[in-house]
Amino acid sequence: MKRVWVWLMAVTLAAGCESSEQSGTAYGDIAAPEMELTYLDGTITKLSDLEGQVVLLNFWATWCPPCLEELPHFESLHQAYRDKGLAVVGVSMDQAGAEYVRDFARQVSITYPVAMGAFEKMEKIWAPLTEIPTVHGFGSEPPALANGTVQMMPTTFVIDRSGMIYRKHVGPRDRQTLEPELRMLMGIDEPLAQVH
Repeated sequence: MKRVWVWLMAVTLAAGCESSEQSGTAYGDIAAPEMELTYLDGTITKLSDLEGQVVLLNFWATWCPPCLEELPHFESLHQAYRDKGLAVVGVSMDQAGAEYVRDFARQVSITYPVAMGAFEKMEKIWAPLTEIPTVHGFGSEPPALANGTVQMMPTTFVIDRSGMIYRKHVGPRDRQTLEPELRMLMGIDEPLAQVH
């Protein structure tokens, strides 16, 4: 009888570990930190002002080739879902200044809001967070728990409508990779073909 109980416990624990790894182990446990967003047009808001929307918060720089790869995908998501509850926000970590980034954003046709971020300040805000489900590489790996550092660029946080971090992505992402989790958080059930 004791062997059966031990075997049942082992099977239950193994199933639980597999299930939690696939779904993002600590989802819903870590709130996005408060931070000020100073946009290229001079508008100043806070990250918490976006609560009620699903937020795609992307830390990037103009000198980072993988960052530049994903910008058209983020613009595409912005165009498709801005009226459905998605807020795409870029945080430029460039030291060249807002005017330079504003010109660059215009040249590459970014229409979603872009804020300026100082690396040390952003690192102080985000790095202390722990146990964030994080996907590294090209997005095909299962999430593993990591801290909130934004040292590697691009780094993108997906934040739910209540301001909780759903996932952190390190490395370039395309629309196809991000869209399913964004749609799930926005509560969009219809097939993709109907909204494109």
